[in-house]
Amino acid sequence: MNASLEQIKQRFKNNETVCQKVVDLFALISNRTRFRILCLLSEGEFCVGDIVDTIQISNFSNISQQLRLLTMAGIVDRRRDGKRILYSLVDERVKEIVSYLHDNFLNA
Repeated sequence: MNASLEQIKQRFKNNETVCQKVVDLFALISNRTRFRILCLLSEGEFCVGDIVDTIQISNFSNISQQLRLLTMAGIVDRRRDGKRILYSLVDERVKEIVSYLHDNFLNA
């Protein structure tokens, strides 16, 4: 038997925060440049120069800005290696999303 409408309403009310987090995450990764950065970072750790060369966007400052947004969101982390700053994808949920999309849409 289906749940009552009141039970469904309560469940939806309780999930509002979760829904907002999901919508915010998808809004963040729906940007083409950010998504391509995440696809690359799912392969490993890279510096800005490598990211620019690989995803072939010539605007270095745009890549840096996108990396800053992803870092502030806690999806990407950065570490210093000598003079270079290396970026990596640290949110396992986002790694799984990128992997799923790659396997089911990009390789189709």
